[in-house]
Amino acid sequence: MLQVASHPVPHFSMMDRVSYHASPVASPPSLQLPRNLARPPFAEVERSAVTVIAPELADAPFEYIRRYLAGQAPQMIAAVNMLSIPSSLPKSRLPASLDAAVRPTSYPSSSLVFPTHVLAVSSSKSSPSSPSTPTAASFAAQAQMPSSATVPLYPTHSLVLAAHCTLLPQLPTSKPSSKATALNLPVVPLTVPDAATFPHLHAFLHTKRADTLLVTLLPSLQSSLPAAHSPSSSGSSRSYVSQFSSEKLLRLAQALASTAYSQNGPQGALQCLMAHAKVVNGLWKNTCALGIFDTELWGVMDLAWEVILAALTRIVEIQRR
Repeated sequence: MLQVASHPVPHFSMMDRVSYHASPVASPPSLQLPRNLARPPFAEVERSAVTVIAPELADAPFEYIRRYLAGQAPQMIAAVNMLSIPSSLPKSRLPASLDAAVRPTSYPSSSLVFPTHVLAVSSSKSSPSSPSTPTAASFAAQAQMPSSATVPLYPTHSLVLAAHCTLLPQLPTSKPSSKATALNLPVVPLTVPDAATFPHLHAFLHTKRADTLLVTLLPSLQSSLPAAHSPSSSGSSRSYVSQFSSEKLLRLAQALASTAYSQNGPQGALQCLMAHAKVVNGLWKNTCALGIFDTELWGVMDLAWEVILAALTRIVEIQRR
């Protein structure tokens, strides 16, 4: 079993938290959220993690590699859609690899970028004494997995992960298949702090679509959020999140609070917004655990967090009237 050492981010002090006390009528417990999402110290990926997969990129700047991979996202997605891979498998019976049949397509085979591995993702156990502190991602030992549950599978591209994740151990070697009708892909059991939000993070690393990620975090605001004209990256001259002024963030927060209140009532609105906060928090934990320092990713998380906190404040103000 491969594991990475734990690299927790700093704990939040009570001065760094925002508290929301519900009205005395319903008297649910107080809500405490960190004012900001803490960032671990920056670290760059190891050059060897990339060159072992793609020796031809040994001298390429990392940002060039990431932009190049983002440009290949359509070919990666098309290739994944051509494969017959189960969406999940029993935890107790994960194979070392699986054969994925390749469906016929009109795409030229030379233009497709097939996945190299399949990730079997589950949640790691978090410490109840420090729920806001991310734990490091690790490969899970199959023998320790409960036999009653299934684990979702995600076809992935090892170069994409290597170019972004500073704390992910090297994936096992994936050998190209000599068959045109099937691929043999290693199955890698992986534990992350929050398996539910892993597909959002995994998709972003491949597509670099900040607009799509923000819609995922704030789905009720989809019609109010601008779309990106092209896949964004941390090397872009103008980032997606830079177009959100303070006034626009306030309007989004008011819209989020209004929607939550009208659909769920005063107490239900708080629960709804806390559910949004939980999703962002889970994404943040996974980002820290995998050691990802993409500027646009962090910008989207910060933006969504700011909107949610402001919406919560709005709901509390309504309750106190």
